[in-house]
Amino acid sequence: MKAPFIAALVLATVSSSAFAGGVAFRFGDETFGVSIAGDMSPESSVQLDWLHHDDDADMVALGLYANGQRGSLSGRVGAKAIGLENDDSDFNGGAVAFGGDLSLPLNEIVRLRGGLYYAPKSTGFGDIEGYDEWSLSAEFSLFQNSAIQVGYGSMDFDAETGKKIEFEDGVFVRLQLRL
Repeated sequence: MKAPFIAALVLATVSSSAFAGGVAFRFGDETFGVSIAGDMSPESSVQLDWLHHDDDADMVALGLYANGQRGSLSGRVGAKAIGLENDDSDFNGGAVAFGGDLSLPLNEIVRLRGGLYYAPKSTGFGDIEGYDEWSLSAEFSLFQNSAIQVGYGSMDFDAETGKKIEFEDGVFVRLQLRL
């Protein structure tokens, strides 16, 4: 757990002066996480996520995205490198996942969000032979620089032993602060 957390803190310190962005805190039934994101330009962004599971597992993801908009629908497409460290078992490794997320505003306050990421067997390493993630949520603007998101999401790793490791599957709440 120490290495991913230290990496997240170092990137947070460096990134705050490099580009404007924000920080978010994610709470699930068995997970807690911190996310740091920022725009490198109007057309590209980067995001670092650290997520801790109650079973002494930590996941770190670093993503690079192309941002876009079509009408009122906005989103991003890209790739993220995901690393998993599990203290209770010998299941460790990572994958490179491809996908993106979309955002559709319903009004000034409510926005619908959805995301999908997939890592095939060929992009996995260590004990991981694949990864899939999806989420659906509603985001509510609190103020011009903060929002709360409530949704349902799933993050699953495919192990080389043939079994599936469910890192997260359930309701989550995410508090986002735009800096």
